[in-house]
Amino acid sequence: MARLADERTDRLLRALQNGMPPDRLSRGHALYRAGRVPVMEVVMNTVYGAVHDGTVHAVTLDADDMAYSTCTCPEEEWCAHMAALVFRYCESAGGDADAVLKILTEGGSLDGDGMPGPADGPEAWAEWFAGRFGDVWLECRRSLHPLQLVLQEAKGKARDWPPGMRRLHWLQTVLLVLEQAELAYAGSDPANRYYYQLAFTRSAEPWVQHWLELLRETGPVPAGEAEERWLRAIAARLREAALNERYGLLRWDELYVAWWDHFAGWRDAVLGEREVIGRLAEAIGYADAGARKGSASGADASAGASAAGTSAASASAASVSAADPSAAGISGTSATAASAAGASFAGTSAADPSAAGISGTSATAASAAGTPDPGALSLSSRETAILTALAFFRFRDGDHDGAIDAMRRTPFRHTWTIVRRFAERCLEDGDFDMLERWMRFLHERLRQIRDAAALKSLLALCRAADERWPERPLGIRLMREWLPLSYGELSTLYLSRGRLRDWADLQLAMGIRPEDLDAGHLRRVAKEAPELLLPLFHRAVDEAVRSRGRAGYRAAVRHLKRLEKLYRAAGRQERWREFIRQFRTRHARLRALQEELRYANLTGD
Repeated sequence: MARLADERTDRLLRALQNGMPPDRLSRGHALYRAGRVPVMEVVMNTVYGAVHDGTVHAVTLDADDMAYSTCTCPEEEWCAHMAALVFRYCESAGGDADAVLKILTEGGSLDGDGMPGPADGPEAWAEWFAGRFGDVWLECRRSLHPLQLVLQEAKGKARDWPPGMRRLHWLQTVLLVLEQAELAYAGSDPANRYYYQLAFTRSAEPWVQHWLELLRETGPVPAGEAEERWLRAIAARLREAALNERYGLLRWDELYVAWWDHFAGWRDAVLGEREVIGRLAEAIGYADAGARKGSASGADASAGASAAGTSAASASAASVSAADPSAAGISGTSATAASAAGASFAGTSAADPSAAGISGTSATAASAAGTPDPGALSLSSRETAILTALAFFRFRDGDHDGAIDAMRRTPFRHTWTIVRRFAERCLEDGDFDMLERWMRFLHERLRQIRDAAALKSLLALCRAADERWPERPLGIRLMREWLPLSYGELSTLYLSRGRLRDWADLQLAMGIRPEDLDAGHLRRVAKEAPELLLPLFHRAVDEAVRSRGRAGYRAAVRHLKRLEKLYRAAGRQERWREFIRQFRTRHARLRALQEELRYANLTGD
């Protein structure tokens, strides 16, 4: 049920305290206690209700200005029916109507509503929150909007606190609200669970981002005993949420990892948490000795998987026009070999690792290393969270073998974002060897379980790694293995690095037509290395002629006009004249093509 904002509730109670006699307040409380307020509803800043004292009276309470409040009873002043509705509202909002009556009749402060203070600690605040807002999640039938009001009100309770303690209060408050979101999702209709997941996730995402921002603003170690008490309580709540198998809406494991990644310098807390996770891992039967052995074999297999690649010259030759194989200065034998290499380069697939240029031994090793642990398919969300946490602490300790082994046992579709986080940390730290290990792990698991978002992240890591370590082209090798899915990223990387020949080879190997390429990219290559585009346009001319139609012939002429400019820019005008004469002779029977050539003045003279 909706509720008034704190300031409106305070305004309403102060109006009763200052303007209603105690005996009338007592009579209103007696009506409330006797159950004479059967109906009550809050709409924006107004409370509506019905009070029955032998006759049913309709009551309206204006929380902004009590003077506009009304009752259908004959009394001209504020009546006991209004007081009864106020007490009913206080009870529905999680307050104590008896305590409110005592304050109104005997005097006392209305501020706080029994709220604990900063010195009472996080446990007292969590208990107060549960008592006041514990059932609000039941109102989230279609959206999490009721929880937004709860978050605003709960955060407002600490607005006058010192900044550091206020931030800790907000960290816990956001977690408490997110837990209520999980309860609302768990109680949603299973038949429409997908809809609720989308709607609730969209609503909760800003709260998660706000929590992460608060975390980044918090110091890496507690500034005193009070802060340490709050931080330890929040960490324990976060762990419990990550291990709660009923929670399925949010990625609590990512919040857990983000928390301990931020507090990695808080050594005694990290060691204590590491011991807790270690005991939990032992309880689910995870053996460290076997983990180390399995991880080592996985690392060897990872190191064995590498792409042989395709030479630039061979790939260029693969697409030289059949009409003029010598146009790029390559013999017929070389062109045939390059064509076969290009086909292998373009046909990369997980089903056939050798198509990406991996040797038979390496391909077998990569396939074996990428096979997930059979137990990963049957892990519960709690077990997955435990292994993910264990992998994180091993990663922070420098035990990458153990971390990879733990992550290998988890469901990849759920935990690949954690693996990406580990790889990004290696990239930030400038540790290329460990970055290669994690990128290889991602690569191997993706061969086993395809996931578009995970592949996109891997390709982004490949590009970042190649830009930082151009002398160690790990990224390019992995991108080649993921063709054609990685075509866009690899093409952009080649251009950004100025590797124009490799860029041209890629277009040939992938069968890209000139009209499908970005005009700006074509202009750049035509200006800096026009000879690289000759095979691409020769192939386009042949394909257009083979279409045997007027439209195809016109397209062929357009490509020929572009070829003429490229030959001129490359300083090979004589070779162009020879080629166009041979072209006209070869296709002399295609009268429509000859007409288009004459219209375009492509005579070779």
